[in-house]
Amino acid sequence: MKRGQVGLAALILAAAMVITFLLRDVVEYLIIRPIAYLIWWLGVLYRIIPQPALWLGLVVVMLYLFLGSIIGKIEWPASGRQRARPARGPVDELADQIKHKDGGIYFKWHLARTMADIALDLQELRQHSRRKKLEFENGAASPEVRAYLQAGLETSFSDYPMAGGLPLLGGFASVPPTPFDGDIDPVINYLEALMENEDDLKRT
Repeated sequence: MKRGQVGLAALILAAAMVITFLLRDVVEYLIIRPIAYLIWWLGVLYRIIPQPALWLGLVVVMLYLFLGSIIGKIEWPASGRQRARPARGPVDELADQIKHKDGGIYFKWHLARTMADIALDLQELRQHSRRKKLEFENGAASPEVRAYLQAGLETSFSDYPMAGGLPLLGGFASVPPTPFDGDIDPVINYLEALMENEDDLKRT
């Protein structure tokens, strides 16, 4: 330690001793007496309260802290009301897809894929065999419906450009039309007609 630092430390210590001596009455009144009174009062309580009661209180406090630490780490199972949530059925999922069909090309394609899978299921029930391609009866579906279902089954959403794109001559490049841009009501009507025909076959 340098000589200057030693002198500064000695000066600070001397100043602290002088201040303590001058304020000894204040320190005694504000600090020493309250602490001494608290210690005396705790001693009185210790002598008055029976030893078994003190030990019992200590055990209760320790048990409370121990249980609190354990309970805080336990992952309680969800309540019965939360576990009883009904599962979403295919009709609910299809309705949700229809509601979000304008969100982008992925949602449009996903809806078309779902409807194409439904058409495949109905075709399998009719032909009793699973095929990867849809077969349309003459006049049963319009060209737009055929293009919609085939595009949903045979293509991916990544095959179609997304809206926006890079700036082109001060604007954005126009997005080419897709088979999913039209109204889906004819597709729904076609699927409903297939289901009605399937019901007629089951009755016969």
